[in-house]
Amino acid sequence: MAGKKVLIVESPTKARTLSGYLGKEIEVYSSKGHVRDLPERELGVDIGNGFSPKWVVRDRKLIANLRKAVRDAALVYLATDPDREGEAIAFDLLELLSDGNRERFARVLFHEITPEAVRQALKEPGEVDLRKVEAQRARRILDRLVGYQVSPLLSLVLAGRRFEGLSAGRVQSVALRFICDRELEIQDFVPEPYWEVEARFPTEPPFVAKLEGKLTDEAQVKRLEEELSRAGFVVEEVVEEEVKRRPPPPFITSTLQQAAASELSFSPRRTMQIAQQLYEGVDVAGKPLGLITYMRTDSVRVADSAIEEARALVRDRFGKEFLSPRPRKFKNKRRAQDAHEAIRPTQVALDPDQVAPYLTPEQRKLYALIWRRFVATQMADGIWRRRKVKIRAGNWVFRASASWRVFPGFTRVLQVEKLADEEADLPEGLASGMELPAPELAFLEKKTEPPGRYTEAGLVRKLEREGIGRPSTYAQIVSVIQERGYVKRENGSLRPTLLGHLVTDFLRNYFPETVREDFTAKMEEDLDRIQEGQADRLQVLSSFYRWFSQRLSQVEGEIKEGKKPFRVLTDVSCPKCGAPMEVRVWKGGLYLGCSRYPECRTTRNLPPDVKYRYRPERVELAEGLAEAEDAPAAPCPKCGTPMQLKHGRYGRFLACPKCGHTMPVPTGVTCPKCGQGELVERYSPRRGTFYACNRYPDCRFTLPGKPVETCPICKKGVLYEDPRHGRRCSNPECPTRA
Repeated sequence: MAGKKVLIVESPTKARTLSGYLGKEIEVYSSKGHVRDLPERELGVDIGNGFSPKWVVRDRKLIANLRKAVRDAALVYLATDPDREGEAIAFDLLELLSDGNRERFARVLFHEITPEAVRQALKEPGEVDLRKVEAQRARRILDRLVGYQVSPLLSLVLAGRRFEGLSAGRVQSVALRFICDRELEIQDFVPEPYWEVEARFPTEPPFVAKLEGKLTDEAQVKRLEEELSRAGFVVEEVVEEEVKRRPPPPFITSTLQQAAASELSFSPRRTMQIAQQLYEGVDVAGKPLGLITYMRTDSVRVADSAIEEARALVRDRFGKEFLSPRPRKFKNKRRAQDAHEAIRPTQVALDPDQVAPYLTPEQRKLYALIWRRFVATQMADGIWRRRKVKIRAGNWVFRASASWRVFPGFTRVLQVEKLADEEADLPEGLASGMELPAPELAFLEKKTEPPGRYTEAGLVRKLEREGIGRPSTYAQIVSVIQERGYVKRENGSLRPTLLGHLVTDFLRNYFPETVREDFTAKMEEDLDRIQEGQADRLQVLSSFYRWFSQRLSQVEGEIKEGKKPFRVLTDVSCPKCGAPMEVRVWKGGLYLGCSRYPECRTTRNLPPDVKYRYRPERVELAEGLAEAEDAPAAPCPKCGTPMQLKHGRYGRFLACPKCGHTMPVPTGVTCPKCGQGELVERYSPRRGTFYACNRYPDCRFTLPGKPVETCPICKKGVLYEDPRHGRRCSNPECPTRA
């Protein structure tokens, strides 16, 4: 068929949406992601030949079908995602499908999936951006060099043999170091006492003023208490001011992930999955429609037409007074890639209520978050009034303030945190020189607190601030360090495991550049420079490998000489020879081995959730090990011998020393779902310790915390120790959870 046209995208979902737009006019196919990659079981990079990569086809049947589809096409549109990875896929498709005839292939970019945007993009086809492809190739080769050459060394050093499971990544290693360093700060933090002083004045209404600064000396507190008991309190100054708050810029990838985590409790990975669905298209009133623009972007730029749409909506729905005086535009950060707009609704007239019936609950929440944020950008500032009072008592100064909202502005659609003094109140008649009645003084003793652990959103914020990774990689970085067992979520925060500390310290000792944020950020800048045509791929790779190969040779040389380049001793003594035992790794699990190996081959199980205090020179875990081994005694159901507590790769279990029978650690609590089984202790590398019915797979009931007893209130659920909320009932309808 002479005039046949074919369009190829990455995602099958996007292909279905576009087929609905284009009908029989253009045939639409999906590449299902990358079509070529480096081989799985080998390095795939010829280092001596200019770092030449060996690309292999991932799905030959798929490529054969695509070749058949484009064979007699007059025009083939390569419409993969508009980022580096998408550009590389377009290039691979061009090489694999063109058969030397590249003239009939055209590159098109869809920044939003709407009928109008798609047809406009098809009218403006271009060529594959080879600079962007070069940057992607350099990134892929760098990641392969680090991953495939450091990871085997990790297993050799930490386990004494090669196995899959341990890995080091060019970017993930820095993220892991951030989390480990923060944990060491928390572990070594020594709280210091300080005092804050409040004066509660019995006026109408009563109000509280706070002493400027804080006191750190108890003797000073006593002297101050005596001085203030004799001092008069006089208003020295009353000031009123206007406080304006501007709306934040529209979402970029990192800020969307952070907002979705704090407001919706979505992980970065889940946020990107849902955003991808909204971008690729959902059925709205029987028609496929992409509801948001491309979701991998670090640009806050917005098209003028979209700004006008938002301003028209604000004017019509909220009134002129809620419209910003002029179109509001935002500046990008340095080195932001401006290829895509910010994340916004493709049609701002489609508000969350209109599309809600067609979306899943998660899609509805995320779309509403994006819609509100974008509409707010074109709304007027919120305005508050603040009254501030300065009060003098001898040589000491107290301050009080109160704020109240005068005009909501953009906060009509976007919820913002209240000002710190918005709940406070001050008497109307306060004036300079006024003597105040004697207050009630409160000396509040407090202690300094350690820094908080990173949340997933906080880690994304840190990566972005340090220039590490790109919008397309944030979610993957956060996920992979958890999947590897280096980090686990605990009460909504990220806490490193003992294995995570080991990996970080090994890299810190032998490959310090891989865990340095400045070096990793510089590598990201080099990739950007390749994309901008200011650097050469070979030059960047050669510069990197010059120092990297020296580090590899050093570790490999020590291993060949029989040395142990890296070891972590503990405060646990070997039960046979008394030497300190060291932490060793096997297939992602940890155990203890005698440091005098091979002279002494004693080993000891190490519980996955053992409490420890990490020191690079020695790990303190004797106390936590003793606590973990305090297990419930139970007779063997087969021979009656008292069973012993053991620790394996999948957590604690009971084993009979006589007949060898094993069983999970019981809790003595009946499963509330089936009423027949017993809840027992289980472990998985991803979830950590959890509790499940022993009748699995017939009953799949699980709990995230240790069960205590059948709930005495509802009689239907089980009281358990929830890691986030403390003791609660498993029954969501229990009155205790109201």
